Parts: sequence; C-alpha cells; structure tokens
Amino acid sequence: MKEMINRIQWSISLALMICWNLNASDIRITEILILGNKITKDFIILRELPFSAGEIFTEEALIKHLQVATENLNNTSLFNYVYTDYLPDISAVISEADGMNALDYAGYKSCIVTIRVEERWYLWPQLSIKFEDRNLSNWLHEKDFSRLTIGAGVWLDNIWGLRHTLSNFNYLGFQKGFRLSYSNIAIDKKRTQMLSFHVASLYKKTINVISENDKVIYVKDPDNYLDRTFEGDINYSYRPGIRNTHRVNVGFQRIHLGDTVLKINPHYWGTDKLTNNLFKVTYTFSHEHRDYAVYPTKGYFTNTEVKTIAADDFHFFYGSLILRLQYYKDLSTRWFWSSRLNAGVTFRNKQANFLDRNVGYDEKNIIGYDYYVIDGPHFAILNNDIRFCLMPKRIFNVGSWDKLRKFSKIHFALYAKLSYDMAYINDKYRQPSNTLANTYIWGSGIGLDLATYYDIVLNCSYAINKIGERGLFFGIKAPIF
Repeated sequence: MKEMINRIQWSISLALMICWNLNASDIRITEILILGNKITKDFIILRELPFSAGEIFTEEALIKHLQVATENLNNTSLFNYVYTDYLPDISAVISEADGMNALDYAGYKSCIVTIRVEERWYLWPQLSIKFEDRNLSNWLHEKDFSRLTIGAGVWLDNIWGLRHTLSNFNYLGFQKGFRLSYSNIAIDKKRTQMLSFHVASLYKKTINVISENDKVIYVKDPDNYLDRTFEGDINYSYRPGIRNTHRVNVGFQRIHLGDTVLKINPHYWGTDKLTNNLFKVTYTFSHEHRDYAVYPTKGYFTNTEVKTIAADDFHFFYGSLILRLQYYKDLSTRWFWSSRLNAGVTFRNKQANFLDRNVGYDEKNIIGYDYYVIDGPHFAILNNDIRFCLMPKRIFNVGSWDKLRKFSKIHFALYAKLSYDMAYINDKYRQPSNTLANTYIWGSGIGLDLATYYDIVLNCSYAINKIGERGLFFGIKAPIF
C-alpha cells in the first residue's frame, strides 16, 4: 500500500510539473546541440553565442538571442549557412521529476538549442588578378594591362578547426614580392586574446607619386624598382565579449625609393632621404552590431583608430585619429536605409603626400568619383543609401557530387539602391590643379547590388557627380580572393 501511495504521489508531482512547465513563460536551456561542424571545434562556435547552457530567458528573449547567434556565426566567415532553433527537452522534465525537485523547476520550460552549420571550403589555391587602379571602373576606363598584379599562393582557413588562417601570396606584374601571414592564434583558454603575424617583401617599378587634376600620376622606371618595401607586424586583439574588440598593432617598415620619386615630388614622404625605417603603433576599438558584416541590412558598427608613425631618427612623425560610424535600419520587410561616416584628423611635423590619400583609396569612396582621387590630411565622408530588396536571399542547388558539397548550394540576394554621398577633404598643401579638395563634394546615383556566398558582392551604378559627369560604374568586393 505504501509503495502504491508513493507511486501516486510521484505521478501527481510529474503531472503537475509538466502542466506548470507547459504554461511557464520562461525557458531554461538545458543543452546546446551543435551539428554539421566536421572541422570547426565546438568551442569555437560556443564562443560566438550570447547564451550558455543553464541560462533562463523568456521565449521572446530567447528568439532574439538565437538571431544574434546566427549573425555572429555568419560574421565569422567560417560557414556558408547557419540555422539556429530550439525544441522542448522532455527528458529534463522527467529527470527533475524523478529527483523530486518539481517545485524548483516549475517556473519555466526546458529546451535544447540546436546550432546547425554548413562549413565553407577552407583550402583555397590562390590565383588572383588585382587591379592596381584602386577600383574596377577605373581599370576598365584606362585598360592598362601593366597595372595588373598576378598573385599565386594558398589561403588556408580554419586550420585544425581553431579558426586560424594561414595565407601566402607571391606576386608578379605591377607589384612583385610575397606576403605571408598567420592569424587568430588564441593565447588564453577563453579565447579572448589573439595574436596575428604578418611579413612581406614587395617591389614596384611603377608607383603612385603625386596627384594632378584630381587623378593619380604614375611614374614608371623599366630598369629599376622605384619602391622596395620590407614590412612586418604583430597584431594583438582582446575580445572580452562578443561585440567589443580591442586591437593593438605594432609594425615596422623599411622602404627604399628610387631617386626619380623625390625629383618629381619632394614632399612624397617628408624627407629627402631615399631610405626610411618606419615604426608604427595602432590602437583600434570596434563595436560590432551588424546582422551581416559583409552586406548589412540592420544594426550598427563603430570603430575608433589611433595611429602613430615615426622614423627611426624621429626626423618624421605622424599621428591620426579616425572615426567610423555605420548605421543600418530595416524600414520594412524590403526597404532598408544606411548611413556610413568615415572621418579623420591627422598631425605631423612634415608634409608627406603618401599619407594623405583619402577619397578613392581603400573603402573611402564616393559614388560617381571612381576615376578621381582626393588627397588631404583631414577628411569627412558620409555615404547614404536607400535599398529595396528585389530578390530576397534564395538558395539554389547546383549539384549533388559529394566531393563538391561545399559548392553544391549557392545563394543570391539582389538589391536596387539609391545613393547620395557627400564629403569634405581639407588639404592646405593642395596642388593648384586639384580642385576637389577644400570644397563640398557630392555624388548621387542608382544601382544594383548582388550579394552572394563566400562574401562576394558585385555592384553596378549609374551616377552623376559635382563636376556634372555621369556614367556607369562597376565594382566587386571579394575578401577571400
């Protein structure tokens, strides 16, 4: 009889717990199940999650955290596709009831979070063609095959499943030499601290010496190298959470110029010496809150950079403070707005034109000015877009061969956009023929962006600029290649 009463009590407790569990507003994560990672270690994925097993959330908060987890994992560039979900954990209910701890767990449900990933191809033999004209449109306009660099080497990502990256490039053409880097080496168990190393030796017979009429002037010496550079650096990063990253980069450059360079531009780098040993220290703080860093549609990003460069005998000193702010807003399911500010001030003891390159270099672009450059030590650039999603992200199966399964699915998303960019570049050393500096600059246009897998973005735009010029421009962004 006593045994029967105990069974009845146990059954009632179990029934009450299940009922309370089903009606509870909070959810406890009992387990995180990771699927599909044949190379990537589990702890690499767990590092990117804004939650851990044992934590309790409301269902609404859990869904938001799963979305953040998807964004963080996408931004690692380790996976083509990431899927996150959760499902009830009935075994936890039975287990706790069996331990007679029903009252301790009656206030929430129990769930298992599933993280399913499809890994990328991590070994890339490198054969690349680099346009040394700063952008695709400018090269198509000039069609100068001497300003192409052919690169060959290897890119090995996610080594040992630890997210390490090894890259080696050997160059021929416009630029000769090699680059070697090894990055993302964790130096603590929590993987909050990382080290990266880089070394390169580069040679050029053609270099960008000065700008005239707001365009680059290249000088070429077929018999001698005009720029011989050896460089190396060590990068330390500290990422205590998921969103914030601190970086300190310490580097060295030894640069030898051909005498032709300083004859054409005596202010090329602040001294009349043909050889300079430069020491660099850079501190960067970034806060990442974008849904997809390669092509964001919502969220924000902030980046602050402080850089110093000094020659070995301190005849030359340079410092800069750069601020980057990006904001992305989804206005509806298909309409998106973005604004991106890139601003900076510099100080130095001597004029050095090679450090004053702004609009037209790196990612400091203004729509409609692909053929131009604007130099100056102080700058502010604001890029604005309104985008409409013509085709939301679609996944296409292109094959079923097992050995090429990492390429068997391709995704595309197509956006139409309306852009208006503006900038002001201050240059007290402006050449008389460079009329764009020290004036308000604007450009506007319409275009198409095609975002696809492996972080590739293709775009074309029809734009008009302040000068009254208009035309069709093309661009490509492919970080891996």
